[in-house]
Amino acid sequence: MRAVVASLLALAVPVGACAADPILCFPKTARPARLELRVTVDGKAPDAAWVKFLDSLFDHFDRDGNGSLSPAEAARVFPLPLPKGQEAKMDFAKLDANHDGKGSRAEFQAFYRAAGFTPVVVLIQPAPAEEVALGEAVFSHLDRDHDGVLTAAELKNAPALMSRFDENEDEVLTAAELLAGFPLDTKPAAAVTQAGPAEKAPPDARLSLSVGGRPALSASPLFSLSEDAKLLSVPNGRCVLSPVPADGSAGVRAATGFYLAQFNDAGDPRPAKSVFESDPATQVLAGLFDAADRDGDGKLTRAELDGLFTVVEAGVSCRVVITLVDRGRNLFDALDANGDGRLDAAELRRAADRLPAERPVGRSSVPASYRLTVARGSVGKAFGPLPLGSPAPPKGAAKATAVGPRWFLAMDRNTDGYVSAAEFLGPPSRFQALDADGDGRISVTEAAGRQGVGR
Repeated sequence: MRAVVASLLALAVPVGACAADPILCFPKTARPARLELRVTVDGKAPDAAWVKFLDSLFDHFDRDGNGSLSPAEAARVFPLPLPKGQEAKMDFAKLDANHDGKGSRAEFQAFYRAAGFTPVVVLIQPAPAEEVALGEAVFSHLDRDHDGVLTAAELKNAPALMSRFDENEDEVLTAAELLAGFPLDTKPAAAVTQAGPAEKAPPDARLSLSVGGRPALSASPLFSLSEDAKLLSVPNGRCVLSPVPADGSAGVRAATGFYLAQFNDAGDPRPAKSVFESDPATQVLAGLFDAADRDGDGKLTRAELDGLFTVVEAGVSCRVVITLVDRGRNLFDALDANGDGRLDAAELRRAADRLPAERPVGRSSVPASYRLTVARGSVGKAFGPLPLGSPAPPKGAAKATAVGPRWFLAMDRNTDGYVSAAEFLGPPSRFQALDADGDGRISVTEAAGRQGVGR
């Protein structure tokens, strides 16, 4: 009875509120400015999808279907991914909180929440060194007397950068043009922190984030949101709210399409683990065999493999990942008004207006720059025993006609009609076997020509 009550309590999370809404602390004089992030998914609290996944994971490993996990059943549960490459590994002694020799659903949920596999995860990251160096490059190019500050005259002379660095004469300055010959020895660092669970100070504002939806901000003197809800003003800087597709499972489908094709290629509807262990190209299937073999008979069926992949897909999409990239005091971002990653002539002309220089502007006076995204997805390159693909093609990628086997289309992330070694999800030996002409990429013809792979 206590287990049932605990399970119901775990589900009783009000819409619009997570069990512990994260709080970001932005640097400010005297004390940090605290911004609470309140996340919803399809109008529901993120806990709903999280609980649903853990229920499916519990059911998958509850072989006898008695509603509890024995030590042997719990030992088969694969680790769940945490930030920074860590994992939440099953520990039956901690799972069995009431010491009755079995793990209940409520204990299962409590175990993973305590282990850090929570419905919402916050990643605070410094920007890549190249992006930090870009801001430093713009500052150095404008600082013609190299005294470490920018005067009003130097800022008004910003349009001269166009004639100095626009190598292809397209009237915009790109990162490549501004960084040409510039040292990339800048060390990025993140100044924003996340409040700990024991910190009880109230937030200065609440930012409501709906996955795939429009952000909303409570009234606050320290934070403000632009009319298009794409730019958040924060103390001493700004934060770009970058939209991310709501579908966080595309990488799973890319991976499962390939591994299902490998399974079909085995030619046996119920292969033993040794079939995959003996082939260097199918080591991933060997690695997930035990987790997928739900009835423990030493044989793997397509239905069992599909069942494991369904659980994994639910796991990848059950969490909301909030990523804040701290780009430092980045002059490039301060001048890039439309956030397109380039500086045009109009933006350079407005440099003096964006950084009013009643007195010289030092590096510490440049506004801080942040990028924030919120999306469903995982925090690592694998989920349990399954390596994941990349869900989104790069911007500006060439488009190709969507033809070829399903696994091929899923892996062709830049949609150029070929699968490169970087896009390929399997081991190198498998890639080489498919790359019949040895040109370093798999064509549609090569993909379709392999018997059994095109299913």
